[in-house]
Amino acid sequence: MNTRRSTRPFSFRRGLGLAALLTASALAAGVTRILVNGRVVPGTVVTVGGQTYVPISALTAAGFQVSTAGDTLSITGPQASAGQGTPGTVAGGSQQITALSGCLNQTLFNGVWRIKFSNLRVIQDDGTARWAVDLEARNGTAKAMTGADGLLFADEQHLAFITADGTPMSWSITDSLNGQKVTYSQFQPSGVWRGMITTFDGNAASTSRRPTKLVWRIDTSEGGDFAKALPWGVKSPSFRIDLTCSK
Repeated sequence: MNTRRSTRPFSFRRGLGLAALLTASALAAGVTRILVNGRVVPGTVVTVGGQTYVPISALTAAGFQVSTAGDTLSITGPQASAGQGTPGTVAGGSQQITALSGCLNQTLFNGVWRIKFSNLRVIQDDGTARWAVDLEARNGTAKAMTGADGLLFADEQHLAFITADGTPMSWSITDSLNGQKVTYSQFQPSGVWRGMITTFDGNAASTSRRPTKLVWRIDTSEGGDFAKALPWGVKSPSFRIDLTCSK
């Protein structure tokens, strides 16, 4: 990605609010929509002088931080932002954790666990409506262990269904029991667990209030010597699933 630096103050009106220079040959002619991680984001692609521009909104949707200072437009990538130790703030005031990110029906691997979520839906369980999502968790190591041994805690403190405004949905005892099935399962090397994770959202689960992402926090500092010695392949082994896109 190339960026321009002007000797004059940056103007959103003069620049049409566009950034992220790409070569025209990199994009097919007649582009009518923009996909970020498989999800459509609003905006118009414009070609000026043989250069193709996408809106800043597409950059921010992809996790980039964009700012201006004097005559400089700064674009910071998601990985660089994480390395600065200044996590972004999401709606609702919570701090966004650094995590492996993906969509429904996409397998993510943190060096220990291969995780895939799918089939988000509302179910009826003993007269209570719950949001449910199918989970496939696979041991990616050569060691036998339980989910808890590998810090795979599927409880309200570690796994959250989050709405568009950043509010986590609440769990009931039934939801916690569903989570314990994976947390305390025994995984042989390459062993797999398949089941369902749920949230009753304060007994108000409804398609009118959909979760838009799922965050599963895995903190290696919470584990003992066994967990810390596991071959974590990434610095931040948590998972973030965009529930609005599917692979």
